[in-house]
Amino acid sequence: MKKKEVNKSRRAFFLKGTAALGAGLVSAGAGAATLFDSFQNRQQMSQLQQKLSNLEDKEVLEHLHLAFTTMLENRTFDEVTDLFTEDAVVALSGIKLTGKAAVKKLFMEEYRNREISCLHTAHRRDQSQNQDLISVSDDRKRASASFYNQVLICTPVRWQSALAEMARQQGMTTQSYWENGRYDMAFTRVRDQWQISRLSYQKV
Repeated sequence: MKKKEVNKSRRAFFLKGTAALGAGLVSAGAGAATLFDSFQNRQQMSQLQQKLSNLEDKEVLEHLHLAFTTMLENRTFDEVTDLFTEDAVVALSGIKLTGKAAVKKLFMEEYRNREISCLHTAHRRDQSQNQDLISVSDDRKRASASFYNQVLICTPVRWQSALAEMARQQGMTTQSYWENGRYDMAFTRVRDQWQISRLSYQKV
């Protein structure tokens, strides 16, 4: 074979090889782009799912707070205790206690029999206050919230006086007034169910 023909064959070989390599790089680049797009899609789907789960949790926590206030209003105290964790802490208008047994005693006995000086007996949303704030942890195991309400505070009449006796005889066993207040609450997910782990109330 002549030298000129050999050089021509070598050039053809290298050109084919370069073309094949270029095609391979293009193919690899396209594959990498596809993988990157797929990764981005999975990441976006994961973020979307997280947002949806977060919204779902917030809705459940709102309903949990509403269930608590509704049970107080309806005096269904036997159901209130089930909303709390075993180590729950409650601070409610001068009362502070810890543990589910203490929570049960508070509502099943002291609230039911009106044995305490300050009872929360009705609630309504307070539109004049700030919006309710709810925060859920990334692992969806803990959450905190602040709920603004107008609360009907009732104080049983216990004065030892003629006026108090007259009030009792006419069925006026409590004094009542509305006040603006805020429930600060913490929640824990127990066996895939949200429960109240801390509840405190303060006038605002």
